[in-house]
Amino acid sequence: MKNNYIPQKIGIFVWRTLRGRIPVRVELDRRGIDLDSILCPMCNDYIETVEHAIISCKVAKDIWKAIYNWWGSNPPDNASLSNHFSGSGRDNLPGGNKKIWQAVEWVSGYFIWKKRNQKIFRNDSWASSKVVSEIQVKTFEWITNRSRRKSLEWIQWLTNPINLGSPRTNNREPG
Repeated sequence: MKNNYIPQKIGIFVWRTLRGRIPVRVELDRRGIDLDSILCPMCNDYIETVEHAIISCKVAKDIWKAIYNWWGSNPPDNASLSNHFSGSGRDNLPGGNKKIWQAVEWVSGYFIWKKRNQKIFRNDSWASSKVVSEIQVKTFEWITNRSRRKSLEWIQWLTNPINLGSPRTNNREPG
């Protein structure tokens, strides 16, 4: 899986996620690893599957809802890993912006997983709004440094990312 606007490690994460190859609790238990619980460490309400950890956990849902809201729409009702990682949630976007939306989706899934791991391994607590802010900052940095969209404005990125316009090469100030 490739999107040259973001680091390769995120494409690898998405590829592994879509194939059920990230170490969620139900998979670790299936492989004989002794765990205290197979419940989701974020919500403690459901068994932690790949789909649950990245999409359907109430913590993940809050982040996805904020990401979709930022882009001016609602998360799909039939949320699944393939829905979120395919870029199909925003088919109405102009050509170049579809790739940007895909980058945002992939980075969002990656950050949800990253924050989940920080909670487990460092007992870090965090607010969904902070994760969304980190996603906005990182995607802005990566897209402006890895694409021809050098003039992408931080304020436009935060307030109206759907109408990014065409790629230009002027300088811009980072957020």
